[in-house]
Amino acid sequence: MKRVINLILIFVMISPLYADFKVMGGFDLAKFKNHHLNSFQSSYKIGFLGGLGFEKKITQNLLLEFDFFFMKKGSKAVSNDPPYLKSKYSLNVISIPVLLRYQFLYDNSPYIVAGIETSYILSHTNKVKGEEAIDMKDLTDKSDFGYIFGGGYQIKLEENLFFFIEARWHLGDRNLSMDVEGLVMHTDTIVIMVGIRS
Repeated sequence: MKRVINLILIFVMISPLYADFKVMGGFDLAKFKNHHLNSFQSSYKIGFLGGLGFEKKITQNLLLEFDFFFMKKGSKAVSNDPPYLKSKYSLNVISIPVLLRYQFLYDNSPYIVAGIETSYILSHTNKVKGEEAIDMKDLTDKSDFGYIFGGGYQIKLEENLFFFIEARWHLGDRNLSMDVEGLVMHTDTIVIMVGIRS
């Protein structure tokens, strides 16, 4: 938690350096890849996200973005063998993407984004159907790292005020599992969000 607080303070301190501010919210579809070395089949679990962001223009069409999200990730899973246990993983994170955005036009415009994401794990539980939830935070890495690719469209509402809708793919590159033999957890998340930037 101390690390998260420090990140929030850094975020607040650097924000005046950025000319443009944005507020975002939406939902995500998340799952774990290579779960239990494929002894389980994973499927997407719906979650939500909300956050703030800042951006600075590098050229007329290229911008640097710095975002700060709360996200609910996780996964659904079912075992491949009898009794075909169903479980639901809930992973709450603070996500900090750093992205480059390329806009094709200035006002109403499609755009693409790409960059990296660092996430800090707040909680991680697993609930098998019909049983009590199990706290997995001590068996989970404290952070995650991955890559982001996506695109969107912005609509000019008035001078220096834009509405946008955006889709992103967050691809985790770190095994979140710690000290559990045969357990591999890479996050795979699709994000759909809307927001306002000024």
